[in-house]
Amino acid sequence: MTWQDELQNLDAELAAGRISAEEYRQRRDAVLGRAQGGQDGSAGAQQQPGTPAGGTPQQQPGTPSGGLPQQQPGTPAGGTPQQSNPFPPAFSWGDAAAQGAQQQQQQPAPSGEATQVVPNPIAQPPQQGATPGDSESTQVVNFAQQPWPAPPQQPQWGPQQGWGAVESTGTPWGDDLPGGQDHGEAAWMRQGPEVFETAGKGGKGKLIAGLSIGGVLVVGLVVALVFYFTSGDSPAPAPEPEPTAQGQPTTKQLPEPPAAKPAPPANPQDVLVNVPGPQHPWNGPLDLPSLQGHKAGVLQPKSVLDTALQNGLTDGWFTKTDGPPQVTLLALHMPSDDAAKTVVDEYLDAQQGLAVDEDLSYKGVEVVSTGSTFRTAYAAHGWVVIVDSSGDQAEQTFTSVLEQQLAQTPPTVRD
Repeated sequence: MTWQDELQNLDAELAAGRISAEEYRQRRDAVLGRAQGGQDGSAGAQQQPGTPAGGTPQQQPGTPSGGLPQQQPGTPAGGTPQQSNPFPPAFSWGDAAAQGAQQQQQQPAPSGEATQVVPNPIAQPPQQGATPGDSESTQVVNFAQQPWPAPPQQPQWGPQQGWGAVESTGTPWGDDLPGGQDHGEAAWMRQGPEVFETAGKGGKGKLIAGLSIGGVLVVGLVVALVFYFTSGDSPAPAPEPEPTAQGQPTTKQLPEPPAAKPAPPANPQDVLVNVPGPQHPWNGPLDLPSLQGHKAGVLQPKSVLDTALQNGLTDGWFTKTDGPPQVTLLALHMPSDDAAKTVVDEYLDAQQGLAVDEDLSYKGVEVVSTGSTFRTAYAAHGWVVIVDSSGDQAEQTFTSVLEQQLAQTPPTVRD
């Protein structure tokens, strides 16, 4: 079997699908390699195509009329042929058709004893020129136009692994863009005003939905307000009296002290009441030199004494008991009720750490205490009266002495 027959068999097997294209190329290359190797090792070159049976070689295609053959393809200008390529050129239907037509025109009339060789249009390797006297060489003759072989059918390749079925013919970025529609639908062909009409319909639907939700919220709010105000009509506003109860200490009506006497006392000692108990050695009248001297401590703090001196203090009277509890009574003679009220306010403001005791206070007579110390001051006919009690049972003693003192000299300033 010649290499041409092997190539035909390969073509038939490829067309029938019994071999793959890769196997076809490998086997074809092997056949062509063997054919090329056999031609290189032969003693004589084969007869050129187109040489008649009589031995006279026909002019080669491309040989000029002068008889000198043209340079063969692949032969350099120096005349030394290059090493032939064992692989055939790439197949082309146009080149194969042109080659077949050219060979048919150049072939002479067939001889009865000639061996017919059907050329392979797919791969026809170049043949060595044959000498006319070689009787054992095989002459290749194309005496009749052979039909072109059917093109080999492509084998049915199964789907490659790793490639899923194409589900969408959209753009590669179609999954990243919202609102894409299939080409099979008529909506994707909309252009111009149709697009805005569709968008307008969707916008109206969203607007209606938003208005509906807003209406429901407004209705719910109205119902809640009605329920709130309706339930508020029930007669249960009990917490309101609490502010009144808390404000009672500031709005408490203090009791009235005894009525003021029409005339002031005639003597300083008549301003204060007598208190039983051990008497202090300084008890008695007070004058300015003694108040500014060794008896300055009877009127504390010093700011009160300074205020009294600045507002016209003339004289006074001092009474104190040393027995527990201690009781101190002090009367300061001022030129007027206003001057006396100024000294009273300074005295009460200077009592740091003592709180107002409204249960013991009267109008114009404010009492301050700390639990074991009770003090007060008021003005009567230009006199400043100060009452102080401290120690055990100081509250009972202070209450009793204050009642007697108010009866002896009632206040004339009751603001």
